[in-house]
Amino acid sequence: MKKFATLAAAIAAMGLAGAASAADMPVKAPIVKAPVVLPYNWTGWYVGVQAGWSHVNDSQDMSSPTFAWSVSDAADGFVGGIHAGYNFQANQFVYGVEADFEGNTTDHTFLVGGPFTATTTATEKLQWQGSLRARLGVAFDRVLVYGTGGWAFGQFQDSYNTPGTIFTESVTSTRNGWTAGAGIEYAWTGNFTARAEYRYTDWGSHTNNLNVFLAPPGTSIDHVTQSAVRVGLTYKFAP
Repeated sequence: MKKFATLAAAIAAMGLAGAASAADMPVKAPIVKAPVVLPYNWTGWYVGVQAGWSHVNDSQDMSSPTFAWSVSDAADGFVGGIHAGYNFQANQFVYGVEADFEGNTTDHTFLVGGPFTATTTATEKLQWQGSLRARLGVAFDRVLVYGTGGWAFGQFQDSYNTPGTIFTESVTSTRNGWTAGAGIEYAWTGNFTARAEYRYTDWGSHTNNLNVFLAPPGTSIDHVTQSAVRVGLTYKFAP
């Protein structure tokens, strides 16, 4: 009986020593996996606003059965409005379609020569403009570099005035042309992006029939081109 008690005491002592040794062993920290960050997805509908600077070059070739002369001028103004479109993304490539509509403050008055005095002026206003364009770009996660081009349309008003005479006339026309450019866009949240863009627009040649300004009646062939730099803010809906 005494031997059995001695053996039990030895086993108990060994168990306590093992428990103490286990308590002293370092405990490994749990493994925490980093969250998976997915690339930004440019696919989806979007709407936004934009504003910027517009530079317009205007040349007019005026003629009647009696006279013919040319005049040209340039002007700067403010352009701003809204845009909307849809993007598709395939790997790094992003393509889609976009439309915009804008007001324009470009308004310039210049002297015209020809058969009249130096007080004769022509005034051209680009009143509003819009476009329907394709977009194609390459995405670097949240950065999109793109090119764009398509159809442009706008309303112009040409006025001709010689104070104190009957040679005063105003012609309003809606014109079609083409526009092309490039830009960069950055997605700073999941839904909001910011962009900067340059576009060149050629409004083509337009003929105004001048029944009062020219005596006898004649025409003015007007050719307008435009360069514009815009910045914009866009809200993108979830794909």
